[in-house]
Amino acid sequence: MFNLIKHKKLINIRTFCTKNNAYDVIVVGGGHAGTEACAAAARMGAKTLLVTHKKSTVGEMSCNPSFGGIGKGHLLREVDALDGVCSKICDLSGIQYKVLNKRKGPAVWGLRAQIDRVLYKTHLQNEIFNNTKNLDIIEASVEDLITENGDVSKCCGILLADGTQISSKTVVITTGTFLKAQINIGLKVFPAGRMGDASSIGLANTLERIGLQMGRLKTGTPPRLRANSIDYDKCTVQGGDDPPVPFSFMSESVWIKPEDQLDCFLTNTSLDIEPIVKDNIHLNKHVAEEVTGPRYCPSIESKILKFGGRIHHVWLEPEGFDSDLIYPNGLSCTLPEDLQQILINKIPALEKAEIVKPGYGVEYEFVDPRELRNSLELKKINGLFLAGQINGTTGYEEAAAQGIIAGINAAAKCLQRKPLILSRTEGYIGVLIDDLTTLGTNEPYRIFTSRAEFRLTLRPDNADLRLTKRGYDMGCVSEERYKRTEMVYQKLSEGVDILKSRSKTVSKWRELMGIESSVNNMQRNGFEMMQSGSERITVESLAKVEPTFQKLLEDSRIAQRLEIEALYHMAIASQAGEVEEVIRDEALLIPLDLDYNSDSLNMSLEDREKLIKIQPPTIAAASRIPGVTPSAVYRLLRFVKNTTLEKRPNKRTNFLL
Repeated sequence: MFNLIKHKKLINIRTFCTKNNAYDVIVVGGGHAGTEACAAAARMGAKTLLVTHKKSTVGEMSCNPSFGGIGKGHLLREVDALDGVCSKICDLSGIQYKVLNKRKGPAVWGLRAQIDRVLYKTHLQNEIFNNTKNLDIIEASVEDLITENGDVSKCCGILLADGTQISSKTVVITTGTFLKAQINIGLKVFPAGRMGDASSIGLANTLERIGLQMGRLKTGTPPRLRANSIDYDKCTVQGGDDPPVPFSFMSESVWIKPEDQLDCFLTNTSLDIEPIVKDNIHLNKHVAEEVTGPRYCPSIESKILKFGGRIHHVWLEPEGFDSDLIYPNGLSCTLPEDLQQILINKIPALEKAEIVKPGYGVEYEFVDPRELRNSLELKKINGLFLAGQINGTTGYEEAAAQGIIAGINAAAKCLQRKPLILSRTEGYIGVLIDDLTTLGTNEPYRIFTSRAEFRLTLRPDNADLRLTKRGYDMGCVSEERYKRTEMVYQKLSEGVDILKSRSKTVSKWRELMGIESSVNNMQRNGFEMMQSGSERITVESLAKVEPTFQKLLEDSRIAQRLEIEALYHMAIASQAGEVEEVIRDEALLIPLDLDYNSDSLNMSLEDREKLIKIQPPTIAAASRIPGVTPSAVYRLLRFVKNTTLEKRPNKRTNFLL
């Protein structure tokens, strides 16, 4: 018997369905994409249903016990700016917080946290089950989609495994690695999308029957080790930051004291493991399978086969305060279990380590993301949205970013609002979605700061100024968060004005601060002084020599943000023309019903075929399609300009200074 979970209340699903058999949004899957999607849709006031195989696994961290990193930390800040849930939960459940890339500029800093798996899932489930209005949750398996009068071009609900039909205006599928999934350990193969959880067969068959372009990818996870069987004296200690930096703009601090953070440890592989891998390839189905795995998180077998004769880092990460498990990050492995144990014991510090759970690989189907519009709605099926690893991505953060956009846009469609479309100039979420929907992917996609053209603008510190107003206008951001962002913007604006209110010669500033320099009689205000020089000039150092600036020290977070704004001010100003050019190109929306076979387009058959297949939403997106010639893009531009087109409103949509 299936159950409904609604605010701690359990109701028989058959009784429930007779009374509530209609929703605005149904979200299938309770992972990181699914929880963000259902929470976002519910926040917007849409009547929402989350369907999950097991309520106990909602918010499960299936692989690594961490969130964030370089690029991924940017996504978390942007999800938070749209009032998403994962960043707030990270601030309640981390066991170590660290900002990566600190030796580089703030634009590429990567917020990261080791997470207590149990705490994260507990806090997230409490948020979803008990604190989210307009949301129902059922435990069930989705076998098929309901279409309108047999027309597969419009989705209007789901069919459960027991035959129950639930109707809705939109459906968001976030099935992760579960579509026709199988687990591989050595030569052992069995259907599952995660150890202990069933594969999704019926839904995969439905998507294939609809005619979507499907592909197959693979990923893997390392064996889990018993914590007290490791010799930590042979490792390098990796401590957390003091003070820890929160993920959420709404958090003044994280829940844990700096001194209570748990350490991670660093060791390295040895060349002794290479024969174990190379001599047993015939026993490793996952590695031998011609299915693409993650380029940026490869298995230890892939590292050895591609980069033989090298030593590789292994980070030993605790899985929680009350856990006796260690996650050896960098050691994804799909050898037979006995060979995994031999391999582990050849690594320094792990000579006596015990494997509690073996590593394993997962193969799964995904949908070619070029089947999607940049709203994450399928081009072929009205009302059906996809988010997460089903679109070919890898990682919790990429999943959460897609989930919140899909949830917002599914609700917007029901509420007859325009979708939220983030461009490449507005956020890493925009970069992620544009890359996927325009270029597709033939390997698990991962976000990096290098993928963004304007990363000096798209910083983790200003995600709230960039996106919170956009989210508020959509109805997915609370009044509290919006007012707080308004206040931050006002404080920053006032801070810039204060810094600009006092000027001295460069020589005088440097003399007062005790910095040696040659004579320079150019007048500079405080804001300008923070923009330049090999010396790091801060609000605090300026306030020591200019009493007017003392007020800026009352809020350390605002002071730091002022320093970052000043640091990038000149570079962003010089880049403004390029940003405007991209915005103008992206404002040229290509009509959905554009006839690419029109003689007026006068382009090659190859160009037509690629444009018809991908259906780029904008001229800018068309220009990024591999193989489409610049002349074809120009002809398309002229053709669109000569037809009815929709321009993006020319109004301020954020709080950027």
